[in-house]
Amino acid sequence: MARDKSNNKKRRKKRRKKKKISKLFVSTAAFFSAAVVVVFCIYYIAFETDYLNIASVKIEGNNYYEKDYLIEKAGITIGEKLYKVDREKVKEEIEKETYINNVRVLYALPNKILIKVTERKEQYLVFFNNEYIAIDTEGRVLNIYNTKNNLLTIESLTNVRYNIGETIAFEGLENINTIFETLEYLSNVFGSETITKLTVATNNSILLDTEYGAKIKIDLNEDIKYQITFAMKIITERLNNNLTVSSGIIDFTKGDNPVYIEDYQMEETNEQNLE
Repeated sequence: MARDKSNNKKRRKKRRKKKKISKLFVSTAAFFSAAVVVVFCIYYIAFETDYLNIASVKIEGNNYYEKDYLIEKAGITIGEKLYKVDREKVKEEIEKETYINNVRVLYALPNKILIKVTERKEQYLVFFNNEYIAIDTEGRVLNIYNTKNNLLTIESLTNVRYNIGETIAFEGLENINTIFETLEYLSNVFGSETITKLTVATNNSILLDTEYGAKIKIDLNEDIKYQITFAMKIITERLNNNLTVSSGIIDFTKGDNPVYIEDYQMEETNEQNLE
């Protein structure tokens, strides 16, 4: 009896095992059949229909460049398959343009492409060799003009190296970003009209023309914000005391303390004669 019960248990285990194998086989077969159907559908949609053919390209953020020009630079053809567009290559090609700062390329399924561009803006003019060199806030040269426009002008008493699409360089200036940091600080704290002109001087210094007529000579090796704040305080105090500032210069390059010189034109002439 015990042996019969043991044999019955073994037979039942075998039947259950066969059922599990059978179910697994059916499930696997069903899975592969479904996968084949999905792959076939994807292939058919991708290659045999117009479903993924590019119908339009949308450009956002472009002000300087025309839409058709950017599409041409991107190398995108209406009607080609969406998946054939190499987004990284499109990004690289468009970012070669001088006024382009950044590009994002997005697929808009099923048949559109969206290109978002961020353009560089002309922020300052650098006057050198009778040319007005338009640069952005990073010092990148965007254009060269023969006449001045309404942008803030930067002049230079030192040699300037510049090529369109590259960062401008002033001889003797250790870090060009100090110029833009100075102008940004002045604009944010004292107003955008405070400075009417900036001149890059020798020995890593700059000369600021203020709306009050007074000039401020900044030593870029020292704390720029401190010098600006101190200089504006001197100007304010002189104005409050009915003292002239229109022909003065506040010079931070003469030593530890600022020097106020009443007739800056004579001072500049003397320095140039010495040189």
